[in-house]
Amino acid sequence: MIDLLNWLHSVTGISPLACLAVGIGLLVAILYFKIIFGGFAGFRQDIGNNAKIPLMHRDYDYVESKWSRYKILIWILLSIGSGILAYHQLPGWCPGLFPRA
Repeated sequence: MIDLLNWLHSVTGISPLACLAVGIGLLVAILYFKIIFGGFAGFRQDIGNNAKIPLMHRDYDYVESKWSRYKILIWILLSIGSGILAYHQLPGWCPGLFPRA
């Protein structure tokens, strides 16, 4: 794993810590996607609920639209926040692998 991160660093110039933090953020996004939306059908439904315009759609529901928007926002913030937290916490948890500069 570390060899792969070092190879990626030599090819792209991205630090191994940043690569691992992005990977952790993506892993959390995948895990929470299933929990929050239940699958692609639920995600598609939430996107549709969020895209409805009150005066143009008869089946517009204000509460459902807001809840769909909040679910998407919570999912995005959890994913990004996990990556940022991993970036800042990994050097403290594994000082031998990610020395602080």
